Amino acid sequence: MICTCTMNPSLDYYMEFDKELNGNDAVNRSSLEYYEAGGKGINVSIVLNNLGIPTRAFGFVGGFTKDFYISLLAKYENIRPNFTYINGHTRINVKCSAEGQWTDLNASGPIITAEDMDNLMHKVSTLYSQDYFVLAGHTQEYLCSSAEEMLKNAIKDEVKVVLDTNAPLVKKILPCHPFMIKTTMEELPALIDREVKNEADAIAGAKELHEAGARYVIVTDHSRSAYLICKEGTYRVQLTRDEKYVSFVGTGDSLIAGFLMNYMRTKNPLDSFRFGASCGSATAYSKGLATRANIDNFYETTKVEKIA
Repeated sequence: MICTCTMNPSLDYYMEFDKELNGNDAVNRSSLEYYEAGGKGINVSIVLNNLGIPTRAFGFVGGFTKDFYISLLAKYENIRPNFTYINGHTRINVKCSAEGQWTDLNASGPIITAEDMDNLMHKVSTLYSQDYFVLAGHTQEYLCSSAEEMLKNAIKDEVKVVLDTNAPLVKKILPCHPFMIKTTMEELPALIDREVKNEADAIAGAKELHEAGARYVIVTDHSRSAYLICKEGTYRVQLTRDEKYVSFVGTGDSLIAGFLMNYMRTKNPLDSFRFGASCGSATAYSKGLATRANIDNFYETTKVEKIA
């Protein structure tokens, strides 16, 4: 079973505008509005749902937005919500797009109590050996100590832990040998404590993370290419082929989903990387997250090259 965890999920309110936004005390009227259940862990679950793979979704939801948030997940038959209910309100993020502009207005989110965190830790403690646990998205700083304990216990129970979260938390878990670390060129410097200026710097940094304990390390470069570092070697794949992509939002989450789906079946990291990259590409060229049909189309043209 694959379980995803989003520590600070969001009810994403999308607004699309036909004209460029005017910020000078003007009224901007949208042409289209819609809601989506947001969060990096949720994105992983949605792409896995589109691939026919069931997941359990952990995280914190509450307040007047809770029921609507959960109702948005009802259309995904393979997602099994297993949230911890809290007293605070699940945050609402506003996403505005217009004429090449993209503006995010993100709320900070509710306060998570010690009791709430204990509830989540209990859920994670029930995972079995060889289950996968994906912690994706920002982990609130005041929860990092408890999250560290939760993740270390999961690894002791032989749960395959996948991390795409705060650098300080990831660094504390590295010696415990997590299954995978997913990061970006922009986030990598915080993990290795130095600048990353080019591909060579990124590969060297990713190798350090691998040597420090991560079985697989994936780094995305502005969502245009991705690198896999593992005991088999160092590999690169292109995520975008031209400038006609739609959005990079969710590209890395899609890559994680595709890698895990393929790895569960084949245990082949290179083919899993290829399939994961296909999912990332399908998302980059779609309005929304990757669907199975788009993924299959990109898989045929996705090539993995080994870097000497």
